[in-house]
Amino acid sequence: MKVAVVIPCFNVAHHVEAAVRSVWAQTHTDIDLVAVDDGSTDDTLEVLRRLEQERPDALRVLSVPNGGACAARNEGLRATQGAYVQFLDADDTLVPEKIAGQVALCANGPDLIVGGFADRIGTNVTREVMPPGESAWMALIRTRLGTTSANLWKREALERAGGWNEDLASSQDYELAFRVLKAGGQVSWDMRIVAHILKRSEGSISRTDEVGNWRRYIDLRVAVREHLQALDAVRYKAEIGEVDQYLFRAIRMIGRNGPVEARELHGRIMPKGFVPLPGEALSASYALLYRWFGFRTAEVAAGALGNLRRLSGKR
Repeated sequence: MKVAVVIPCFNVAHHVEAAVRSVWAQTHTDIDLVAVDDGSTDDTLEVLRRLEQERPDALRVLSVPNGGACAARNEGLRATQGAYVQFLDADDTLVPEKIAGQVALCANGPDLIVGGFADRIGTNVTREVMPPGESAWMALIRTRLGTTSANLWKREALERAGGWNEDLASSQDYELAFRVLKAGGQVSWDMRIVAHILKRSEGSISRTDEVGNWRRYIDLRVAVREHLQALDAVRYKAEIGEVDQYLFRAIRMIGRNGPVEARELHGRIMPKGFVPLPGEALSASYALLYRWFGFRTAEVAAGALGNLRRLSGKR
């Protein structure tokens, strides 16, 4: 079975060769590989042209004006052939058996195969994330539906969903997964570490637009909640309740820098009678304050306690 591999590239001259060579090292060899240079201003295109000359049978390079990663992925999708599609970020790498192992899971025609991945800084692995094997909706809500480079997509499902949303700056793969699931898409789990994900200190949207990232995170989960409520609020009661807990945590993250926006979001998004559950990121005392006095008072108290702890630490 032919698998398309699309690598969107923007100013990744120091990383993209490793990404390309990890595709060339795949044990599954029926691959249509396209790298899309997204208007890079460094030497990325030169690196890609050199690799294309080295193996013109195994790499095609497209050069397009800068339009963002999603636009580059859509360009590569249109330019490739293959029943399934691997999107590989240009600073990530695949393990040699990645595609072969996931092709073996394609017998029942899943729309999305979710694999495990390892985060790394330089050559050091900092975290391994395995697929949860739970309901696809719960995994989506909990941000446990893999990551771009670890997953494999059915082309028909991508085309049916309309491809990547080129207006999004973050939550891109999860928003696409939402549209695939919304259309009835089925998920299979690959219980292996299949990709290494480079965590860069510069150029990450999570670092350069943290508040915007949380807003998009919230928008997606509100859309998920609305869809599940319309689909079957009783059947998906657990998932809907979980969405509320994740929305609440995200609103609190926005509140660190924008308490007024957080209060507005809380009033508009959180359902009446909502009670936060204590856990790693939320203490039992905070949950009690919230239950007694509401969001604003609980946040003020939590902020005052945090300031007191910081002051005590400085002495």
